[in-house]
Amino acid sequence: MATTDSDDQLVLLAERLPQLVWFTRPDGYHDYFNRRWYTLTGMTAEECRGQGWRSAIHADDRSHVDMRWREALAAGESYEAQYRLRRADGTYCWVLSRGLAHRDPEGRITRWFGTCTNIDAQKRAEGALAQLEEQHRLALEAANLGTWSIDLATGVTTCDTTTCALMLIPPERRNGIPLEEIYGQIHPDDREIMRKRIAEATAPDADGHYEVFYRVTLADGALRWIRSRGKAFFEGEGSGRKAVRLSGVLSDNTHQHVLEEAQQLLTRELNHRVKNLFAIANGMVSLTARTAKDPKEMATALRGRLSALSRAHELVQPPTVGSLHSGGELLLGYLIEAVLAPYFETHKDHIRIDGPPIRVGSQTTTALALVFHELATNAAKHGCLSVHEGHLVIHWTLEGGQVRLDWTETGGPPIETPPDFQGFGHQLTQRSIAGQLGGTLEREWRHEGLCAHMTFPLDRLAG
Repeated sequence: MATTDSDDQLVLLAERLPQLVWFTRPDGYHDYFNRRWYTLTGMTAEECRGQGWRSAIHADDRSHVDMRWREALAAGESYEAQYRLRRADGTYCWVLSRGLAHRDPEGRITRWFGTCTNIDAQKRAEGALAQLEEQHRLALEAANLGTWSIDLATGVTTCDTTTCALMLIPPERRNGIPLEEIYGQIHPDDREIMRKRIAEATAPDADGHYEVFYRVTLADGALRWIRSRGKAFFEGEGSGRKAVRLSGVLSDNTHQHVLEEAQQLLTRELNHRVKNLFAIANGMVSLTARTAKDPKEMATALRGRLSALSRAHELVQPPTVGSLHSGGELLLGYLIEAVLAPYFETHKDHIRIDGPPIRVGSQTTTALALVFHELATNAAKHGCLSVHEGHLVIHWTLEGGQVRLDWTETGGPPIETPPDFQGFGHQLTQRSIAGQLGGTLEREWRHEGLCAHMTFPLDRLAG
């Protein structure tokens, strides 16, 4: 190309710049590259002139580069493109190419000047970051964790789609919902504890740790338990330290909460049964001691009664959390006899069990046995089975798919007034009858003794 003093000065400058430099004619014909270009690409000046330089561009990037270059030439505006450039050793590196048009006093383009800056390290870092973010996203999805962040200065919360789904937040609002509206999604009884936990985590002298459990009411009225954990981020030091952001994750903790509640209930139930077991054993010892003629007869009778008590207790063992309690099918009368076996020796002429044959399925055996065991335990402690003169009649009928059963006690200590306290045993029987058996239980506190009226759907008993 014909050169001028100005061109010579530009070439001198271009040869000293740390970037790749190129010039073109007004029509976009490339007629100059600096030495760094040739060193990097391994191409000659002849190979690069005109459109030849394009052969150094990765094949997948050429159409994009061509389009951006045509747009710049047509508009006479700045040019910018990122692409992979082949090195002399055949490997590729990412470059950022930028070009500007030089115009004469009349505004006509006289030359295009451009540079290529190596951004390979930046691109690799972006790729690594994108891969890390993808791994992070997959991990969150696998764990069903949602992310959230609160700008403490504005009170605006941002969250991902998983958090929106768990918190019943419209997805379109995930990038800017006021914290006060978040509180509105939470069960009223749990809002104050959440406010308290946020205040504790963001206090100037706090370590920033945040964790809280709360409930969200679903459309059908059911409750979803949420576990939210996070960390507060601070600016400043000493007395000027201030929390600016609180970020973290949350998850659906409903299943775990149910398991924990079941475990707590199971523990209370076991404690209750152990206490009852000792009370029954104590009552048996007292009754046996009053009727036995000598220690040998007392020991023999007591062993038999305790053995019967042990067999009855096996029928009412609660299932462990996460397991299924199984057993064979049996008749209702046999089930009642098995539960009351410990009392037949002391009250064999005073206990009557009567009703048609009704089969009890393996899924309801434990629940039904628990009801009779609890009634028998109370009768042994306070009712007709606590004295020799007491009588117990258990009678049931079958009417239109409903089993109606009456537990009637007489001859025990008189009942002056109904009890004003309902203990855990009462809760157990109600839970077993209403929840597991789909039935009803009504207690009638007569002066001569308790009369309990129960109804059960036949198909639930046989389940």
